[in-house]
Amino acid sequence: MLRLLVLSHALLRTGHASRDSRHRRGKEPRAREQWELAEGQHNIVLFGPPGVGKGSQSDGLVRRYGVCHVSTGELLRAEIEGGSALGKQVQQAIARGQLLPDWMMLRLVRRRINRDKRCQSHGWLLDGFPRTAGQALAMLSAGLVPHHIVTLNASSATLIARALGRAEIARRAGKAPRLDDNKETLLKRIAQYESNKAATLRVLSTFMHVNFIDGEPSREVVGEAIARTLKATEPSTV
Repeated sequence: MLRLLVLSHALLRTGHASRDSRHRRGKEPRAREQWELAEGQHNIVLFGPPGVGKGSQSDGLVRRYGVCHVSTGELLRAEIEGGSALGKQVQQAIARGQLLPDWMMLRLVRRRINRDKRCQSHGWLLDGFPRTAGQALAMLSAGLVPHHIVTLNASSATLIARALGRAEIARRAGKAPRLDDNKETLLKRIAQYESNKAATLRVLSTFMHVNFIDGEPSREVVGEAIARTLKATEPSTV
């Protein structure tokens, strides 16, 4: 039922896009076009709690597949650095460990994908999105359908140690640590992740098998595990 509901939303959006194409040509891809996989294209969702190493693993996946890396963290930091009204709202929310509205996150992600030709030619890697079931539904309804879903898992102790270590490295380099790289904010974000995890994965799993990877080992070991998993679950091309 959930899959049928999302498909209906996507097809409905496709119809609207076709009727409005004369006015918005070139701005946004039609939803239906996103359901087909071009040869050599990979659409990947990298899912996991803060501090699990999504950013580090994203770098390796970008090199391996040539996909465009869509990091919500980078998108939000860019908004903050731009000093816009939206950026100020984002800054306050991140500092408090709060989640941003689903519509706002989807808009930022779609804008990034639509502006990068590699997203259409090689596919995309979503890092930090979706975080909630609402975001997952909105993503699928917009025609952004992943071919691989990788979930990284690690203990809270490991997540906190990694984030605090990252903050210390930034300070030693004379850089300001990330707004959320403190224990209090991180604990809030981990709790938010855990409260949304099951519902989000339930939505995503209606379209693709969810692969779970142990994120505790070293970056290299985790990267090799992800590579093996993606190779074993290569989607068919059209």
